[in-house]
Amino acid sequence: MKLQYKITFFIFLILLVIGVAGAGIMLHLQRQAAFSQFEESALSMAEMIHETLEHDMLEGGQENIQDAVARIASVPLINEVVILSSTQKVYASGEISEIGKTRHDAEIAQALATGKIVTRTEIMYGQSELCVIMPVMNKPECQTCHGAEAKMLGAIEIGLNRSPIEKQLRTQMLLMALIGGLTFIAVGGAVAFMVRSAVLNPLSKLSASARRISKGDFSARAEVEKEDEVGMVARTFNEMAERVEQYARALEDSKRELEARVQERTKQVQQMAAVRGQLLQRLISAQEEERRRVARELHDEAGQALSAIMMNLSRAIEALPDEATEAKEKLAQSRSLAARTLADLRKLIYDLRPEVLDQLGLVPALRSYVKSHLEAQKIKAQLSFIGLKDRLSPQVEITLFRIIQEAITNIIRHSGASEVNIQVTAKNSMVTTTIKDNGKGFDVEAAFQAPESWGLRGIRERVAILGGELKIESKRGKGTSIEFRIPLGSV
Repeated sequence: MKLQYKITFFIFLILLVIGVAGAGIMLHLQRQAAFSQFEESALSMAEMIHETLEHDMLEGGQENIQDAVARIASVPLINEVVILSSTQKVYASGEISEIGKTRHDAEIAQALATGKIVTRTEIMYGQSELCVIMPVMNKPECQTCHGAEAKMLGAIEIGLNRSPIEKQLRTQMLLMALIGGLTFIAVGGAVAFMVRSAVLNPLSKLSASARRISKGDFSARAEVEKEDEVGMVARTFNEMAERVEQYARALEDSKRELEARVQERTKQVQQMAAVRGQLLQRLISAQEEERRRVARELHDEAGQALSAIMMNLSRAIEALPDEATEAKEKLAQSRSLAARTLADLRKLIYDLRPEVLDQLGLVPALRSYVKSHLEAQKIKAQLSFIGLKDRLSPQVEITLFRIIQEAITNIIRHSGASEVNIQVTAKNSMVTTTIKDNGKGFDVEAAFQAPESWGLRGIRERVAILGGELKIESKRGKGTSIEFRIPLGSV
């Protein structure tokens, strides 16, 4: 709910409470005054009726008294007139049927006992009635007929109708409520209008300016209309907005300057990364070229030399006589040593540059390498290829081969695994390779920070050069998973 509605509601609520309380007090006082005045009038009227009836009782008989009572009872405001004896026996009444009956009324008994006028309010025939009971004293002029023994001869009961007074009070109450309601609406509206004009409208404008500032319009200012508290708040707000705008401009300038520096530094970093990538690419290409050259030289020179040595040793053994047993054994040992050396040399040549990779492609090269290295170490290997229908580019094939080669080397040297799963998938211009083992695992972060972890860092460098993604997961006792993705168009 908006502030202006809250303030207007509370103003009307306060005026309503004050108005209702004031009207209630006024109605209560007016009601008391009206009934008090009515009671005084009733007592005066009762005195007059008492004197009239007293005169009739002295001058005439019961019929004259009854006629007088009936005549008085016919007056509009008088409901009943009853003359009772000292024993509360009805002597005369406006209701003929009541004559002769005896009442047992506590108020009548009180009036007879005390000699004082007693009043009471009661409902008679659906109307509110004020009943006045006046005792009839045994005056000297009455003692001629009644004797002087009794102090009280009886009582006169007069019932006055209060309904017209109450009706008049209800009419006045409705009129007062109408006037009060109109006054309440007029005064409340005037007060609400003044509060809205003096307080709420300036605050609303101030709130609108604050919302503009919150949305980034720091030029928004509040209108200072008056030199009061609200105007002071608006002036303070404008001063704050001015400082905020200054800070925002300074921040924007700093932001632009920082962005320019960041762009410049980013450009430098990108250039450095590009140069680094080119250098690494050249280094890797040079390594591969050197591997190819060394493998060729070892094959052409050392390999052929070892083969020639083996052939010469075989001929020397055949040329020796049968009795030169010791010499033949020495030469045979030398030939076996040369054969082992040649086998190791061929394995080294294969590691440096497998000819099957150049001749047949990645799939046969990996199958051969897994068989010659993992299966030779009694490690169960599962190798699968998905989506590799055609050969990849030589650069991609050699990169994938070197990364898998390094992973297999680490498994053999460090993992202690008994099972290895290798999967190569080509899909959507990406090659995804996953290598999993059930070895002892290791701390990946610590391994990358260790100075001797050239193999892992080499894998990461090769993947980064090609713009790929590398994820290594390993826990001690839970094995290791290496997954890397390389875009086919990156090489």
